[in-house]
Amino acid sequence: MNKQYALPLTAVLGGAAAWVLRLLQNRTGFEPDTGLPVPGDLAGWALVLLLIGLGAALLASSRLYPQEENPGPALPRHFSTENAALLTVPMCGVFLVGLSGLADLAEGLGLLTEMKSFSRHAIYAVLRAGGLGFTPRGQLLMGALDLASAAALFLVLSGCRRRERETLRKLPAAITLIPVGALVIRLVLTYRIDSVNPSLSMYYVELLALVSLTLGFYRLSSFAFQAGQTRRFSLYAGASAVLCIASLADGSAYLSSMLLLAGGGLTLMGFLLLRVGNEIEADQDDGTIIGY
Repeated sequence: MNKQYALPLTAVLGGAAAWVLRLLQNRTGFEPDTGLPVPGDLAGWALVLLLIGLGAALLASSRLYPQEENPGPALPRHFSTENAALLTVPMCGVFLVGLSGLADLAEGLGLLTEMKSFSRHAIYAVLRAGGLGFTPRGQLLMGALDLASAAALFLVLSGCRRRERETLRKLPAAITLIPVGALVIRLVLTYRIDSVNPSLSMYYVELLALVSLTLGFYRLSSFAFQAGQTRRFSLYAGASAVLCIASLADGSAYLSSMLLLAGGGLTLMGFLLLRVGNEIEADQDDGTIIGY
């Protein structure tokens, strides 16, 4: 196996191990009545140690990639491929992100329907008491942003398909920043909900997953401006995959959140595989160019 695939493999296997430990922690590490963490829970401490060890392993694996100088690799030129299987991975991730947007819209419209039957004060009292729940407007906003992110990523991926006859198209590099902005808004709204929970161990994995996704897509967007570094991008993509897989064990009450975490991690890992599988051709233009 090519050593350049060591980081993706480490991320996937490490994420699977983190998912098992997180699932075990959710079942044994919290008191059923209060939801507070059980002192000395072995699964919780094992998960923390595993995440630290995986961070060190991903950092070491990222050193296997070459140190690039500005101007760096271009997106999508240095992510293009003729391998349909490699393109399928990020495309599946983008599809899940789009489904997340549709789920957000459906959930937001459902909340609006429920609010017609109850008073506004009663609804917000329930949301505050439970510590969970997006407002209808927030849910609809996130749904629209998720759909915009999926559309932008689809356009970028369409330029990564290497064909015999390429058509030169110019796409603005700024479209790669749409997922970053959408994730920042979701991170803020999610933190406002989770911060009322006195147990940090109950929600820290999801917050770290959203942070790593935000940084991962930001590093991905830098390739559109030819300012990207494969080493840095691979580190954030790997961390996103690990944390997103682990956070799926939490079983969020919102289907949209689960779909976004799964889709975001899969998309970043897919772009990393495209970057690794692509033979760098610095002087060759493969067609679709962003930001030129």
